[in-house]
Amino acid sequence: MTDWQLLAPDEDTLALADTARAQFRSLHGPAAMRAALDGGVPDGWKTVADGGYADIGIPEDLGGIGRVIDLVVMLEEAGRALLTAPLLASALAFRTQVAAGVHREDFRRAPAGFGIAEGVVDGDGRCHVERAHVLGGPGAAAFTLIVKGPDRAWVVVVDPEAEGVEPVGQATLIDPSRPLPAFRLGGEAGVACAECRELPLGDLDRVLAGARACVAADLVGTAAGALDAAVGHVLQRRQFGRAIGTFQAVKHQLADAYTAVERARSLAYGAALSLAGEPPGDAATRDCLLANAVAAETAVRVASLFTQLMGAMGVTFEADCHLFLRRAHQTACLLGEPDDLYLAAARIERRISR
Repeated sequence: MTDWQLLAPDEDTLALADTARAQFRSLHGPAAMRAALDGGVPDGWKTVADGGYADIGIPEDLGGIGRVIDLVVMLEEAGRALLTAPLLASALAFRTQVAAGVHREDFRRAPAGFGIAEGVVDGDGRCHVERAHVLGGPGAAAFTLIVKGPDRAWVVVVDPEAEGVEPVGQATLIDPSRPLPAFRLGGEAGVACAECRELPLGDLDRVLAGARACVAADLVGTAAGALDAAVGHVLQRRQFGRAIGTFQAVKHQLADAYTAVERARSLAYGAALSLAGEPPGDAATRDCLLANAVAAETAVRVASLFTQLMGAMGVTFEADCHLFLRRAHQTACLLGEPDDLYLAAARIERRISR
C-alpha cells in the first residue's frame, strides 16, 4: 500500500537536508564555479565521501543507507548550493548500476563518471564506443555508460585507465564546474568491461528511472536556489524610492516561479516514492520521466527570471544569476530533451491505460 506521507519528508529526512545544506554551503559552490570558469578543477569529493552521501539511497544489502526520498532531498540541497563536487555524476552512475544489477560496494569508494553513448559490446565483453561524453569524467575512478546499439543496449562499468580509453577533446561547456569530456573506447580491440549487463532497448527508460529522479532533484534545487536569491535581490534593490519586490509585476512573476518550483518538487518527491519498491515498473518509470522533464523546464525558467530581475547587473560576471542559469541549462538536457521525456512518458501512460 502506498505511503503518501513520504511526499512530506519526515523528521529524519529533514534533519538530513539541514546537515547537507550546511556542508554543501561550506564548499562555496558559486566561488568554485567561478574558479572552474577560469580553468580550475572542481573538488569537494572528500566532504561528500566523509559525510556518507554516496551511500544514500543505495539498498542496504549493498551497504547503502536511507531511502530514495533521502537521496532526492539530499541532491536538492546540492543543487541549491551549486555544488561542484561530482556527487550528481556519482549518484547517476550508482543508481544505474543498481537498476542494472551490476553495482558493487567498492564502486562507491571514489567518484564515478556517467554517460550515454552509441556503440556495441562484443561477445567477449569488450566495449566499442566512438565518442562518449562522461559527466564527472575528470578524476572518476570508473565510468558507468549506457551503450546503445542498433537493437539492444548495455550498462557497462569501465576503468578510465584501461587500455583503449582515449580522451578525444573537451566539449564547449556552459558550466565547466560539471565537466563533460569526451572519450573514445576501443578501436578494433575494444575496452574490457569491469561489469556489463545487456538490456533490451525497451528497458532503458526503466533502468534510467532512478537516474532521472536524481537529475530532477538536482534541478529542483537549482531552481529553488535561484528563486531564493531572486527574492533576496528584489527585497533589497530599490527603484523610485521603493524595493522592486513591492511592484505588482515582480510579485506576480515570483509567485508563478514559486508555484513552478513547488510543482517540480512534488513531482520529484513523487518519483522517489514510486521508486520505493524495486525494480521500478511502468508507473514509476513514467513518474521519473515527468519529474525530469518538469524540473528541467522549471530550472531554466526560474534561473532566467532571476537574471531578468537583476537587470543590467544580470549580464555581469560578478552576479550569481548567470551561475544558476549555466547550471540549469547544462543539466536540463543531460538525460534527454524535455519534449522527448514527455513523449516517452505519454507512451508509457498509453500502455498502462490499455
